[in-house]
Amino acid sequence: MLKQICLLILSLSVGGASVVQLNDANVKSVLAASKFSFVNFYADWCHFSQALSPIIEEVGKKLKQEFPDDSQLIVGKVDCDREVNLAQSFKVNKYPTMKVFRFGQMQKREYRGQRSVEAISEFIRTQLAETVIRIEKSESEPTDAVPIPLEKDQGGIVGFFTSNNSTGFVEFSRVASMLRDDCKFISVVGIKGEPEKIVFQKGPDVGSRISLPKPGEDSLKEFVMSQCVPLVREITFQNAEELTEEGLPFFILFYPNDDSAIVDSFKSVVERHLSHHRRSVNFLTGQGAVFSHPLHHLGKTVSDLPVVAIDSFKHMYVFPHDVRDSLQNHPERFSDFVADLQSGKLHREFHHGPDPTTAASPQHVEVPPEQPGEKDHAPRTDQAKQQPPSHATSPPKSVFKNLSPSRNRYTILRDEL
Repeated sequence: MLKQICLLILSLSVGGASVVQLNDANVKSVLAASKFSFVNFYADWCHFSQALSPIIEEVGKKLKQEFPDDSQLIVGKVDCDREVNLAQSFKVNKYPTMKVFRFGQMQKREYRGQRSVEAISEFIRTQLAETVIRIEKSESEPTDAVPIPLEKDQGGIVGFFTSNNSTGFVEFSRVASMLRDDCKFISVVGIKGEPEKIVFQKGPDVGSRISLPKPGEDSLKEFVMSQCVPLVREITFQNAEELTEEGLPFFILFYPNDDSAIVDSFKSVVERHLSHHRRSVNFLTGQGAVFSHPLHHLGKTVSDLPVVAIDSFKHMYVFPHDVRDSLQNHPERFSDFVADLQSGKLHREFHHGPDPTTAASPQHVEVPPEQPGEKDHAPRTDQAKQQPPSHATSPPKSVFKNLSPSRNRYTILRDEL
């Protein structure tokens, strides 16, 4: 009885607020009960947080009128000085941090857009829009004959359900909401006399379908990630901040701008030989001309492309073999390179020299000091290749770490990477 009274009081306090103050006591129940939650993690002493606070309040008031039902939308806030454990559990390392939750589950992409009432409100409206493309199947139409709206080479998750109220459809809709940025979701409703099913389909070809191996929400999420999220992604200055905040070391191919063939070859090798490392390493490709500064820190120029390197967010390590030859004839070298990072061998060899049994170790690189007046983000005009020194040295420091959240927009708490 006491528990029911407490929950009633909690629901009334939440329902009347345009911006809900979240804490250890209410955060789980409030977020889990809402389809979408937008939460501002702040500190009163942070001037960026101070500037954002009235904007969030106005967003809350505005959207409360449009979406009065808390089961649809919660705009919340967390005082991180008071709720230290809460901030740590949600991996908040900068103020302000605006995180997105769906059905209580934190999404990997934060809000990093413009800090205005209009921009944040429009972002939330977009996120609340229907995710699933719904198709009603006629009784006379065979299930496999229902046209699926996918372009050639476009992938999507397609569910076949008896009705919009079936357990399978409800789970499908929840996962579609949580992973809406990663894949296209289509439901075909009205099947009879056959079991419900979920498949991945590429283009309009029914023969391309891959079936969900086992039912359940967790299984479906894994299925979507494996089928829809590229194993190898392209890094740009636009997405670098988001990628660094994933916290995984970069395994990156710097390639000549006009060489799509080597990108395809790299993707093929990663898929065939390195896919089991996807939870511990981010496999990326980047145009060498765009990222000439990291190349410079590795003692390389665009004339050396293609170049493969690992950025651990502490140091950068150059792949010690010929990239083209390794992609064609020795793909196992890339597996060894990742293994050497994970075992600490790369770092150890840079400080103490090659291990006795090592035939080839990553190139040692000495980075010349910046001259007075040089900018951190601009490469030196002297692009001459650096020769490996004969003595042990430290690898160059991470460059991509500098593409993490800007101190001009956030108060950075600590160096998590």
